[in-house]
Amino acid sequence: MLKSRIISLVILLTLISSSFSNTQQLQDTKNILVLFSYSSDGPAYRRILEGIRQELTNEFGDSYTLHTEYLQIELYPPGDYPKQRFDSYNEKYRDIKLDLLICVGVNVINPIKKLADSYLLNLPTVSADLDFSNFGYNSDLRLNEQTAVVRLKFNIEKTLSTALSLFPKASSINFVSGTSDLDNYLTSVTKDAFNKIDNKIKTSFDTDLSMDETIKLVHNLPKNDIIFVPYFTTDNKLVRYHNTEAIRLIHNGTKAPIFHISDLGIGDGMLGGYVMNFIKVGSLTGNVAVKILKGADPNSIKITESDYYEYVFDWRELKRWNLENSELIPEGSTILFEEINYIDKYKWIVGVVLLFLVLQSLLIANLVRLNRNQKLLTKKIIESESRYRDFLHEDRSLRLGQLTASLSHELNQPLTAILSNAQAGINFINSNESNPELLKQILQKIVDNDKRGASIISSIRSMMKLESREKEKVDLNSLINEVSAVYQSETTKYNIRLNVSLSDEPIFIFADRVQIEQVLLNLISNASHSMEKTKAAKKEITVSDFIKNEDVIVSVRDNGKGIDKSIKEKLFKPFLTLKKEGMGIGLSICRSIIEDHQGKIWAENIPGGGAKFSFSLKIIKDE
Repeated sequence: MLKSRIISLVILLTLISSSFSNTQQLQDTKNILVLFSYSSDGPAYRRILEGIRQELTNEFGDSYTLHTEYLQIELYPPGDYPKQRFDSYNEKYRDIKLDLLICVGVNVINPIKKLADSYLLNLPTVSADLDFSNFGYNSDLRLNEQTAVVRLKFNIEKTLSTALSLFPKASSINFVSGTSDLDNYLTSVTKDAFNKIDNKIKTSFDTDLSMDETIKLVHNLPKNDIIFVPYFTTDNKLVRYHNTEAIRLIHNGTKAPIFHISDLGIGDGMLGGYVMNFIKVGSLTGNVAVKILKGADPNSIKITESDYYEYVFDWRELKRWNLENSELIPEGSTILFEEINYIDKYKWIVGVVLLFLVLQSLLIANLVRLNRNQKLLTKKIIESESRYRDFLHEDRSLRLGQLTASLSHELNQPLTAILSNAQAGINFINSNESNPELLKQILQKIVDNDKRGASIISSIRSMMKLESREKEKVDLNSLINEVSAVYQSETTKYNIRLNVSLSDEPIFIFADRVQIEQVLLNLISNASHSMEKTKAAKKEITVSDFIKNEDVIVSVRDNGKGIDKSIKEKLFKPFLTLKKEGMGIGLSICRSIIEDHQGKIWAENIPGGGAKFSFSLKIIKDE
């Protein structure tokens, strides 16, 4: 029971929350009414409405509702718009909370001021209308004190000047327009604008013709004439046209270039020029609307001509008159419908791409060749390394063969000691004497001598291995003592004194123990061979180490004949030897091992006779 009540409560709260959210969303939705002065089929209105929607969508997304109405004032005499018709708008929007009113079109403010109810008259307003005050024609563009005026002024003088600059050899300019009030109005202001231009070119105004008569007229015009269409919505037979449709029909029957005061005609035969861009007008109107809806003061918003005027040209018409590459086209102009020859336009890019492909092909071919050579080189390296390891094994075996006799003597000592101590223990037991401490000492001597023999055998076995081992922490002093002990009997055999002088403090290195042993054995063996002709009293080898900064330096010094100057520079290169039975790779192996341990190895003669071979290694701290 309790569970079902909790579920019901959760559902109720969810519904309340959803209802509140929807109510809040409805409150945040902006309601905007757009009143156009003329009919809905005008191409200018479609472009303006598109720009308004785009700006509102960019700012508010889906949180706005746009209501649109078309007053169609062109159907009624000026100043005589029917009250009954406007009352339908008053009634329709009386119960809708509007946030903004946008008025678009010629003389759209007059019927609204005269016939709208007070709630419409007091709304924040954007008025986008043509302003002909610069031609002496005044019209009311403000609905109330909260009106932001998008004041659209035709710069017909600049439009005409652009046409004349593109065709400086034109013999005459022909003004062709329709017969509607708007057509006549714009033709009149065009005349006024042309009169301000200091130009002696001949003119003609053909404004009271049917479309067929107009087409016939322009068909007979010479190529070096200019056709200027102020506006054409109705001919003298009261047949209605869109301005774009009229320009397209005129273009089909003429050999002269066509100009117009706006962008309505670009793409339908109009060449272009300095024109009012109605898409920009729509975007500008929408931008002003957004600012007001976000709290801006309508009277603080300023509009300039550059906000809705620009140079626009139809590339196809420019090409028709050989102007597509002309320097007369103003810089920064918008060129529409251009047929791009990508090879000609981007030939340098195409050239770079082709060059890149050629270079890439050459690079790939070179990489294939290098890869082939690399495989051959790798094969040779593997073979060389194999031979090197064979030499290394042979060198170890050769040296160990030389030590066999002395090593057997070395092993005899612990074995003899073990035997002696074992016999002593047996005799002690047979004597029936009870002295556990003495028996313990005898057994301990047996253990110690056994360990010594095992250590000698282990060292020999490790040095006989061909492969390298992983590096480890090594007590260098202990390693030197072990190598010296192994070689002690060999030096005794040849009457050589082997001295070991080591640092008092422990020294630890990170190394392959067997490889460092091999280096020391090589250096000590070479030192003993270098003293073959030295007097017995002077035969002495000294192995020492000392710490220098973060390195330890190990030296093997002898009293031999020293290093011949002719081979000193080649001393550590392979296959260089002065011994008959030598292979010449001992010192080369030593250098490879030390460099692999990130160390250095060198040799020097000692004043007074003899040589010293040294190598350095990094110390690691014993923690």
